Amino acid sequence: MTHENAICTLECWAYARGYCVHFAHDGDDSVDEIAKIISINTTRSLETQLYTLLHECGHILIYGSDKVVNVKEVTDHYGEKSNIYRVFRVIEEVEAWKRGLSLADRLGIGIDKKKWNRDVARALKQYMKWCLDPNF
Repeated sequence: MTHENAICTLECWAYARGYCVHFAHDGDDSVDEIAKIISINTTRSLETQLYTLLHECGHILIYGSDKVVNVKEVTDHYGEKSNIYRVFRVIEEVEAWKRGLSLADRLGIGIDKKKWNRDVARALKQYMKWCLDPNF
């Protein structure tokens, strides 16, 4: 499956769950659970956009499951600057990457593990910096 076809497959998957996917030069690589919008930045390679979309779909899977550490339970009760809030956000990010990879497998989307791991490490490194630096 090409990257383009894989992205189309994920767009259909997200649409079936009530989400729209927006690709834009200024996209912020996020998912808005309330507005049901996934935003993907188009300045990166198509492969990285695919992996980011898988990750954001991983967040959707987390929102619909009670089988993961209840991040919302913590984040709803603590401020963004608190250590517990930041740590639980990192936990959610790791879980979203894991679920995105599982989703790729279920949907028959091929992944270059070396490039996937590079993108995961890059993203999680930023979250870890944010988690540890109160001024970030």
